Amino acid sequence: MDRLSALLIRMEFSADTFFEGAFCGSNHFPAQPGTGHLHLVRRGPATFTHDDGTLLQVDVPSLVFYPRSLAHGLDTGAGTARLLCATVRLAGDGAAVLDKLPPCLHIPLAQLPALAGVLDLLFDEAQLGGLGQKLVLNRLCDVLLVQLLRHALTSKLISASRLFGVSDTALGKALAAMHDHPGRHWTVASLASLCGMSRSRFARQFHAAIGCPPAEYLTGQRMLRAKALLQQGWLVQDVALEVGYASQPAFTRAFRACSSLSPRDWLAQGGS
Repeated sequence: MDRLSALLIRMEFSADTFFEGAFCGSNHFPAQPGTGHLHLVRRGPATFTHDDGTLLQVDVPSLVFYPRSLAHGLDTGAGTARLLCATVRLAGDGAAVLDKLPPCLHIPLAQLPALAGVLDLLFDEAQLGGLGQKLVLNRLCDVLLVQLLRHALTSKLISASRLFGVSDTALGKALAAMHDHPGRHWTVASLASLCGMSRSRFARQFHAAIGCPPAEYLTGQRMLRAKALLQQGWLVQDVALEVGYASQPAFTRAFRACSSLSPRDWLAQGGS
């Protein structure tokens, strides 16, 4: 699993669309802890106002994303805008991750060619969708947010080291190793060696920077990978080997310690 995928699983974010269509007039979006807002302006004009007095004028099709709780207003003046709006709810590490993004991302859709397919599906579903429309819209917004983060990385709107929390280049090697290969037999000694540190210095510095011991962090990465594989239909015994456990019982014990459920019971309850 790549680092962005592992990060997104930890974020536990979901989009909830609440408006699609023609809008004229004004509205205010209060700050709500644990939420952000996504506005797709398919046709403008639209003016976004912020509590600090700054204005964002949108005259071309654009994406406006507030990654975290930030009060803002929306006004179309005398005109009518075509909008799709969603609330982005965050759990897990989501708030901490999105705190690393700028408070507002404004990107004209013409600068997002990789998102064209998803945007077409999103707008088509909004206009023509039938049964289950809201669920489809929410899932497409989820995909859009993933692609938006990918764009933010590739276009240098945010650095990989800042997004992944590995600004310490030495610790970054160990974090990247555990993210990219959680099933390997990593030890504190082998991780310390990657970072060019003594075992004791690495353990001390890791705990101070990350907030838990390396072994605990590795277990968390293994469980994230295991859950993703289980949801893809892998057999429990195959997942156990893939994420670094010598036997299915050992994996099941570790999984239960993290989730309070066995892998099969976790799947039976919807894999949440």
